[in-house]
Amino acid sequence: MSDDKKIRVIPHRGMRQIGGVCTEIATDEARILFDFGSPLEDEGDQKPLNIEGVTRGEVDCDAVFLTHYHGDHVGEVPSIKAGIPVYMQKTARRILQAQQEHKECLGEVVWASGVKEMEYGVPVIIKDLTVTPIESDHSAIDSLMFLVEGHGKRILLTGDYRMHGYHAEKMEETFSNMGHIDLMITEGTNLTKEYKGEYKTEKDVEEKFKEIKKKYKYVFLFTSSSNIDRIAAFTRHVPRGQYVVTDEYQKKILEIADENREEELKLHKVLYYSRYLEDKIEKPGFSMVVRSGDSFYDIVKEYFEKYPDETILIYSMWSGYKKLPGVKRILDIAKNQISVHVSGHITKEDLEHVIKIVEPDKLIINHTSANKRDKNTILLPTKTKLLKVDDTDSVQI
Repeated sequence: MSDDKKIRVIPHRGMRQIGGVCTEIATDEARILFDFGSPLEDEGDQKPLNIEGVTRGEVDCDAVFLTHYHGDHVGEVPSIKAGIPVYMQKTARRILQAQQEHKECLGEVVWASGVKEMEYGVPVIIKDLTVTPIESDHSAIDSLMFLVEGHGKRILLTGDYRMHGYHAEKMEETFSNMGHIDLMITEGTNLTKEYKGEYKTEKDVEEKFKEIKKKYKYVFLFTSSSNIDRIAAFTRHVPRGQYVVTDEYQKKILEIADENREEELKLHKVLYYSRYLEDKIEKPGFSMVVRSGDSFYDIVKEYFEKYPDETILIYSMWSGYKKLPGVKRILDIAKNQISVHVSGHITKEDLEHVIKIVEPDKLIINHTSANKRDKNTILLPTKTKLLKVDDTDSVQI
C-alpha cells in the first residue's frame, strides 16, 4: 500500500569516483545519510563534504549510517556536527575504535567510541523511515547493506560487497529473498575492469597460501590489517611446529573479529611478536603478517638477507598501493615475492547477476569512476531503469 508522499535520494558524492561516497535519503519528516567517506588519494573531487545541516549551519539531519569501517566510507565522520547520531554494526565499530586508538599518538581522533551499535536484522526507526541493517560480505568484515522503507517504498543500499567471498551462498540467498525493491543503489567499483587474475575467489587465495607455506620456511604476508578474512585464511594452514606471528595491535583486531565469528573462519595458531619470541620461531620457521613501518621493515630485511632461498613475501592488496612509499620500501627488499589477491568488490558479471535476481524498478550505480556510457553497458532486466544521476542531483521515488 503506498501513499502520495515521495522519498528523495541525493548522492552527495560517489557518482563519478570510488572514494568518499555519501548518499542522502529523505522525506518531508526525516533526513538520513549513508556513509561519510574520504576521497581516495588523487581521485576525483578532493574537497571535503560540505552539507548544510550536517557539517555546517543548524543541525538538520536525523542520523548517519555507516556500511563499514574503510576510510573511503567513514573518513570524514569527524566533520559531522555534534548531536547527529552515527550508527554502525557492533563488531565493525569495535574494530574501527581499535584502529583509531592505535593511531591516536599520530593525531587520530577516536570518535568510534561514541557510535551507536547495530545488529543484523534489527531495524532502526527514524521518524517515517525504517532502516534495517542486512549482513553483507566485503573485505571489511561485518559490513552492512541497508534496506530503507517508508511510504510504501523500499530502497536497497548495498554499500561495498562481493559474491566471491566466504559468504557467497548466503549473499545469493539474501538477494533472492529481498522482495520488491523500488530503488537499488549499488556500488560499481569494478564496472570498467575485466578481472583476468589467476585468483577468482577468496578460497582460491587461501589455497595459494597453503601451497606457498609448503615450499617456504619463512612466509611474510603484506596486507591490510583490517582484511580479516584474508589474514584468517593465512593462519589456517600452518605447517606442524610453526605459528603465524603478528604484532600486538594486529592480534587485538583479530581477536575482536573472532568473538562472534563462524568457527570455520576463525584464526589458528597466532602469536604476537616480541624479541623473546624470536629464538623460538626462527628454527622451526613461521608465517608473519606485516605492514608498512620500521619494525616490519627490519624483520623482513633480516630474513631475506639470512635465508634468501627459504623466504618469500606475499603481496595481497590492490596493486595501486605498491606506489606508496612505505609499501614500496618493503617490497624493494623482498627479493622473492608473489602477488596473491582478489578484489573485495563485486565484479561486473556478478553485479549483472545480482541485479537480475533483485530486479529493482530503478537502479543507481555509485562508488565508481565509470562514466554514464560505461554504466549503460550493464545488462539489465527489462523492468529495471538505470537512472542517469550525478553528484548532488535529487531523485524522487
